[in-house]
Amino acid sequence: MLSYPKLKLSDEEQQELLADYLPWCVGVRIPNPPPATPEFRDPFDQPFLQLAIAGKAHYPASGDKDLPRLMDQFDCPIVTVDQFLETLGL
Repeated sequence: MLSYPKLKLSDEEQQELLADYLPWCVGVRIPNPPPATPEFRDPFDQPFLQLAIAGKAHYPASGDKDLPRLMDQFDCPIVTVDQFLETLGL
């Protein structure tokens, strides 16, 4: 994900970001069978939603315009990155 072209991060920048970020992370596996998710346009989004459900995410944040449209189908709000930063007071 850090290698997405739109992020424009070098390999070194990706490694530095991971080194700063990973200590704050909790590992989550998608169970078998995976949690049910609504149908949406981009099937590549499905694992992210499954991880959010399995990990009991409080605020799944996404830059994807499709995911916040599914918010009414989840127990937790799917928010934009700007909305998430606002909740943190940033």
